[in-house]
Amino acid sequence: MDLQEINITPDRPLLQDKHTNESEDNVVECTYSTGGNTYSTKLHVIVQGNRSLSHSIVTFHDVGLNSVSNFGPLMNSDCMDPVTNKYCIYHINAPGQEEHAKTLPSGIVYPTMENLAEMIPKVFSNFGIKSAICMGSGAGANVFLRFAFKNPTMVEGLVAVNPTISPVGNLSWIGEKITNWTTPFSEQIMNYYFTKSELELSNHELLETHRNHFKRFMNEENVISFMKSYERRGDINVLRSHDPQLVDKLTLKCQTLIIVGDHSPFVDEAVEVNSRLNVKKTTFLKMADAGGMILEEQIFNVAEALTYFLQGLGHIPGVMMTRLARSRTISNSSAGSADGDHKRIRTLSGGNSHHSHSPQFTSDADQIIETKREKDNAHLVPNAVC
Repeated sequence: MDLQEINITPDRPLLQDKHTNESEDNVVECTYSTGGNTYSTKLHVIVQGNRSLSHSIVTFHDVGLNSVSNFGPLMNSDCMDPVTNKYCIYHINAPGQEEHAKTLPSGIVYPTMENLAEMIPKVFSNFGIKSAICMGSGAGANVFLRFAFKNPTMVEGLVAVNPTISPVGNLSWIGEKITNWTTPFSEQIMNYYFTKSELELSNHELLETHRNHFKRFMNEENVISFMKSYERRGDINVLRSHDPQLVDKLTLKCQTLIIVGDHSPFVDEAVEVNSRLNVKKTTFLKMADAGGMILEEQIFNVAEALTYFLQGLGHIPGVMMTRLARSRTISNSSAGSADGDHKRIRTLSGGNSHHSHSPQFTSDADQIIETKREKDNAHLVPNAVC
């Protein structure tokens, strides 16, 4: 998808039903306890699609983004039609992260990651959702990992993009704080997602799109509160066990797809998540020529991975997969490059990102896979060691 097609403007909602060009914004009142006190807050939930559809997807965004900037480009792309035509999608905005949000009341303690996970059942109840596919990015993936572990019957499948499962190390946290003392917060958000070489390019359209969106639509004080809460996250107490009697008691029970870019700053964290989940129910996808903004850098490939994942759950019929495969045959192969960052930037700003050659999936939905570049083509390496 060309970046010109996903520019974020105040008069064009990015999360909308393709048939009606409408989306629905709802407010869910939640209470939570932290530090011995109880607080109330609001979750803005954007509903995309027809609520009468039998299947649901619930999303949760990363820090510095919201449901619009994190999931809009992917969910509105044509290559997601096999999914958006069959699912009603509920996009959760963390407290104060919706566009043009008012500053949260002074004295309020921002919800912890565990608090946010405990709010998800209230969202499900509010919309009459019994179970759903959960798709989280970064902080949102952390929230859904917690939710899926404690509420296994409510999660049909989990898609975790750039996920984390461990706390931030003390030395790492101190180093980031020293660096951030002299860095404007909007640039800290850019540093979170982009490499140094990308930040130095003045014509990086994706970077500028998100920098402008942050400055125009996001409440900086609220984003700082969300970021600090994410930095203070506790460990998620899940563990891979080789004992058949304990395997589903100590880790997630649902099928899980982990997605991360090979240039992403979150690769190590994603590998750690993978190491703690049931190997028979987890697919680890490390995607070539992608970094921290993989949902926009590799729209077509992510859409294909997601569609195959849902097909493995029995949600997407074969005829839709055939249609997706036909669209892939007219795709253009993306050119290789020795410079990973600059290659990735050309992919972002140089044309239609869903026209790059996509990885070929095998029929085994439970394997660990990795995309690589060889002779300008992407392919999967079954059972890759990460």
